Amino acid sequence: MSGQGGTHTTFTGVDYDVVIAGGGLAGLCLAKQLKDAHPTLSVLVCERERSPVPLSAFKVGESTVEVGAHYFASVIGLRDYLEEQQLEKLGLRYFYGDRPDFHRESEFGVNRFLPAKSYQLNRGSLEEHLRVVAAGAGAELVQGVRVTDIELGERDAPHRVTYQGDDEGSGETAVSCRWVVDATGRHRLLQRKLGLTKRYPKPHNSVWFRLEGRLDTDELVAPGETTWHDRVHEPRWNSTNHFMFEGGWVWAIPLAPDHTSVGIVVSDDLHPVTKFNRIEKAIDFVVERVPGFDPAIRELPVLDFRVLKNYSHSSQQVFSHDRWACVGDAAVFADPYYSVGSNLIGYANSFVTEMIGRDRAESFEPDFVRYANRWFLSLAEGLTQNIQGSYAFHHNPVIMSLKTIWDYYVGWAFSDPQFYGRTYLDESASTTLSALGAPVVATQGSMMNLLKDWSRSYRGVFEFDYIDYYDDLPTLARLFVQNLPGDDDATPAFGQVLASIRDGIDRIEELAHVVFYLALEDALPEHLDSVRARGWLNVSALSLDPERWERDGLFAPKSRPRLDEVKKLEEELRRLYRVSSPVAQ
Repeated sequence: MSGQGGTHTTFTGVDYDVVIAGGGLAGLCLAKQLKDAHPTLSVLVCERERSPVPLSAFKVGESTVEVGAHYFASVIGLRDYLEEQQLEKLGLRYFYGDRPDFHRESEFGVNRFLPAKSYQLNRGSLEEHLRVVAAGAGAELVQGVRVTDIELGERDAPHRVTYQGDDEGSGETAVSCRWVVDATGRHRLLQRKLGLTKRYPKPHNSVWFRLEGRLDTDELVAPGETTWHDRVHEPRWNSTNHFMFEGGWVWAIPLAPDHTSVGIVVSDDLHPVTKFNRIEKAIDFVVERVPGFDPAIRELPVLDFRVLKNYSHSSQQVFSHDRWACVGDAAVFADPYYSVGSNLIGYANSFVTEMIGRDRAESFEPDFVRYANRWFLSLAEGLTQNIQGSYAFHHNPVIMSLKTIWDYYVGWAFSDPQFYGRTYLDESASTTLSALGAPVVATQGSMMNLLKDWSRSYRGVFEFDYIDYYDDLPTLARLFVQNLPGDDDATPAFGQVLASIRDGIDRIEELAHVVFYLALEDALPEHLDSVRARGWLNVSALSLDPERWERDGLFAPKSRPRLDEVKKLEEELRRLYRVSSPVAQ
């Protein structure tokens, strides 16, 4: 990438090269990343909260997945701190059903820690540590100040950032800078000033609170139920636990040293926020769906409580050739279901670091900014739309488990390698990969429509007790492992990334066949044999409407047939489910 080497220009005529408005997770990580990449860069971070940051910091975003964890550990250099002071995460875990006996609910998770680590983050202690780390790298941090205005300079003119201290009688201070980055979280100074905010059509709401002490998932089941306890070798408390119901989910996340974060996330059309917008109502709402948490959830001290209405947002633009950017929640807020917030921080901060490097090297072009906006916003909006499209059938264990497997295939096979290989920072390489992945985008749309239609006509042919998405799915596990960086964290060559993604795209196409077969067996069993007889399919035309199949080109495939691979994968997936008597509709 061109911004990381070559001759650099020193910015002159400004107080700071970069001013970051906001010193939370995104802003502090960016300050550290910028100073590591460009040690001579002058960076000022303006943050309202004074040290020490409260352990209950009123911030959402405690759960990481592999990309975000890699960003914190390797790019920002926090590996030792994370290992010593934060909790390793036992993957994402889902429970489905409303049975009074919790041990009989369908469970989807892992039984041991995964090869690529992820973490549960106590945001208060982490951000306090990041202040020390950013300052140690040479960034200047001013605390107890509120950024009141950002005046953007025209063309090559410097920007002007004004902030005011929170002490009585404090006046305003104005500084000039070449680059300004909005990391003010949901205040979104630049988005509001420039009128850039985009909202999603269907509102989703959330509340969350933190408890002092453990709200332990393992204690939901009596010790005598040894089959349930023995199938997971590590404490379930270490997972990001999702308790699923129609229209939403409840989370329970462990935090160091011994706290628990609890949240409610719902689609507004099924669960109005008035059902849980006070702490007493929120606790009742959780207990109604996870009865086993009573009485512990009522006895543990509550550390904080926050309500977020219509929480997800995007933007018309987050990067500008006029030398400004938005990162963290000031840029986008994706749906929290897959814990992707830290991933998006890593992507946005890396784009900003690349842009500033190119600016210093006098190779910063508008085309790269247009590309970066398109790439980043498409990712954030695609993730949110994909997640929120399934809330209506969150309570269906079979369809949701298959959707989760599908999403992991797409993420681990196509998206994650681009982060580890840093190909998203090279528009030429990324364009090649986007063209290669175009069929996946088309199939993603048909798969979501298929799952939605299946959920409306579901008969209940399949069921399961427990699925381990690593040990029970060796094909998925192989995709996961082959894309991980090595012990030296060296960036894989583009050819290696390209080969891995090609392999992953094949596996995604094969999985689409298997999911379609399972959907037909449940919803349209009379058509299953005839569809199998047609052989290899065009999976971008999947549907449960037989009258559309010929017209949409379902039987006119556009890729090389691999029916033997489909057969092997079908055997792998069918081992996860047992056939039951369908429920009359």
